[in-house]
Amino acid sequence: PPIKPIPQTLFPCRKYAAISSSEQRQSYKNDFNAEYSEYRDLHARIERITRRFTQLDAKLKQLLQGSEEYKVETE
Repeated sequence: PPIKPIPQTLFPCRKYAAISSSEQRQSYKNDFNAEYSEYRDLHARIERITRRFTQLDAKLKQLLQGSEEYKVETE
């Protein structure tokens, strides 16, 4: 099935124009493949950081506000 184009208004500074040829499609695919491993690395890093913040938030919620331990965790 044909791919529906994404409205230009969603990505006003979009790097890539709508695909109009198989060569252009292959070029975009090559760009994607060249950058995909970096994307995966960054995604994994963000996931680890998000998990850490979630753990810290859960720990902070268990501490008594104003206690010495609470102060240490929030500094």
